[in-house]
Amino acid sequence: MKTKKMTFLSLMVGYSLVLYIIESYIPNPLIAIFPGAKLGLSNIITLISLMILGVKDTCIILTVRIILSSIFTGPVSYLLFSAGGAYLSLICMYLVSKVKGFSMIGVSIIGAIGHNIGQLLVASMIIENINMIGYLPFMLISSLITGMFIGLVSNYCYPKLEKVCWKLLTKNNNF
Repeated sequence: MKTKKMTFLSLMVGYSLVLYIIESYIPNPLIAIFPGAKLGLSNIITLISLMILGVKDTCIILTVRIILSSIFTGPVSYLLFSAGGAYLSLICMYLVSKVKGFSMIGVSIIGAIGHNIGQLLVASMIIENINMIGYLPFMLISSLITGMFIGLVSNYCYPKLEKVCWKLLTKNNNF
């Protein structure tokens, strides 16, 4: 991997970790209605990375972010929930991004749904009870809200980051 590309991927990991930490300080109004619901600010970086860099590089960013954020937050269960949700979300977003007609907001909503399904599957495996899936309708409502918000923010940031990447890619940087 080229040095400039590795540096850029590291910056994306750093941005996602900063957003993850900032999110932990933001009061979450959804938690009263949907326990465990979060905005998922670090998913802004995941979505933008997927659109600009592709699934392979986004998977690298996501893996490093999951490991580092789990170290920051403590329990091993966070690693399991993060990985289950994040990888299913990435797969869903990747597949939907290849379908014509989906906007970035639509891709984000599908990613949020995939994330919640992934976390509920992990929870079902941990407690060995598939009835956790009964919580899915409530999580789908939060997915719509958070997915829309993340998609709107990503839609705004995408052109600016794409321009930066384009400059890096076209200046004989071997990015």
